[in-house]
Amino acid sequence: DALRARIDRFAHFRTGLKMRKPEAFPVATVGDGAGGLVNRGFLRAYPERAGEVAATVQIAAPNTGLVSHYIANMLRLMRIPHAVVNDLDVASDFLAWMNGTGGTWVPTENPKKKRWKLDRAPVVAPEGHPTLAIAGKLTHVDSDGVVLLDSATLEGRIRAAVIEDPLANHLNLGAVFDIVALLARGFRADDRIWHRTVEIVARFLRGELAP
Repeated sequence: DALRARIDRFAHFRTGLKMRKPEAFPVATVGDGAGGLVNRGFLRAYPERAGEVAATVQIAAPNTGLVSHYIANMLRLMRIPHAVVNDLDVASDFLAWMNGTGGTWVPTENPKKKRWKLDRAPVVAPEGHPTLAIAGKLTHVDSDGVVLLDSATLEGRIRAAVIEDPLANHLNLGAVFDIVALLARGFRADDRIWHRTVEIVARFLRGELAP
């Protein structure tokens, strides 16, 4: 399914969960990668239900998207559905809907490179809703090897916790190993990164992270 359909399915799941366990609500949501777009997308699609969510945590979520044609083959080899790959593209209709804005390619200091910049201030989350983006930063690059820091943090508009480490790659942030990513991107596994991710989530939900 495409991401918008997954958001609706997530909303249906939450409805059933609340019927069975009303005493558990509000509950925090944690989404990794595209899953982080689903949990933030729930707030966009159902803002009237924001009170059901104690906090929203994203791990390595591409909030402004990916340049999908660069990594599309790797994502498909990793069995990411074609519809999801399309939704992850920086210029997708899905991201324009979720962020409330599209973007434009703008020049950088390197004349051979451009970067995607949102056209205007995006929709982030309902006012006052606790939201955290956990992002990775590899050595010498402002990304986890897949998602740029600017994308993970919605160009700095989502409160962020950045793990800087030579092995803070996209998969280690979510405790995932994939042989395709190892061969194509050199993503070596290291459980230390996942443990740091879990610690950050726990500290955020306990209110222990510095503003």
